Amino acid sequence: MSQSLSAIGDNGQPVDWWFKYKVPKNALQAGNTGAKATGYEYVYYDAQSTALSPSQSRLDEPNNALTATLSQLVTSPGGPRGWVFYNDEHPLELNKPDQGDKGHTKGVLAFDLESDSAFWLLHSVPRFSVPGSDAFPGDELDYGQTFLCITLKDVATAETIAQQMLSQQGPQIYGAQLPASLDPSSVWNALASERLTLLATPSDITFLSRGGRTFRSIAKSRVWGKDMWIDLVGPNLGVDLDVESWRRGAIPSNEDSDNRDWVADDISIDLQPLGSPYYWQNAKDHAKWAISVQDNDDWICVADINRQISQEKRGGGTICFQDSQLYAGLSQIIKANPPAPTS
Repeated sequence: MSQSLSAIGDNGQPVDWWFKYKVPKNALQAGNTGAKATGYEYVYYDAQSTALSPSQSRLDEPNNALTATLSQLVTSPGGPRGWVFYNDEHPLELNKPDQGDKGHTKGVLAFDLESDSAFWLLHSVPRFSVPGSDAFPGDELDYGQTFLCITLKDVATAETIAQQMLSQQGPQIYGAQLPASLDPSSVWNALASERLTLLATPSDITFLSRGGRTFRSIAKSRVWGKDMWIDLVGPNLGVDLDVESWRRGAIPSNEDSDNRDWVADDISIDLQPLGSPYYWQNAKDHAKWAISVQDNDDWICVADINRQISQEKRGGGTICFQDSQLYAGLSQIIKANPPAPTS
């Protein structure tokens, strides 16, 4: 039997899930010492961590969680292992035009039929690595980026996520390898060939990691036509949100039409409370994530779509979950604007 697929942590061992936040290239250190980030540094947290902390690894080193996880996908075609790489922008080396009607969604969904195992990597990096390369693309160092990788309960869970992608996110697939034993009508063949059937109604599915952690994948298609954060994620979770995302363009209102749900847009990131010296303004950040304003809820959402009016016509989604320790770390590093309402 083939070895199980799993999220691999910074320690080189399988973990239930991990999160990392990449520092932008040239991010300043506190005190203006002149030392700037290379763009390979990051803070890290996984299911075994006690706090969000600066990693001892870097993205250009082989012992980091991202490289270790993707290295599992170097296998012979036709075997029991399969995957799809998707992104709204093709890697530079492919030299292919992008399809603007596809989702603003980025990640890797991988599975192994023989061991009944799978993982889902959701990230915010345009022009991400091609399949077979576990190196972080050197042309994507300039901005802050987020990553969430989850060891899924089984292949059936991965198939449920793939089905949601077909009807909601509508991903642009730029690399796929599928087992020869798959039925031609399988969800995997439909996803790899982008046979999309987009729905006007958003989707909110609950799934489990291998370790039993509950996650929610909340997604919307381009035909829904609203802001994902204020019109979908906040109301579905029953919370107001602090949202960090790319803000190069018109931003939706901070209140929805019935004045019941509210979001704040974060305008800077400061890692000093975590023991990292780096800080940066929103213009240097391409990450897409949110936390609940009410700290007793501990909701965290890691996404691949921005809070911009232009994104209302793009498919995309977010993975939301509750973790008090990761929430505590993220809530320390954000500077939100405007201040939360008092009523």
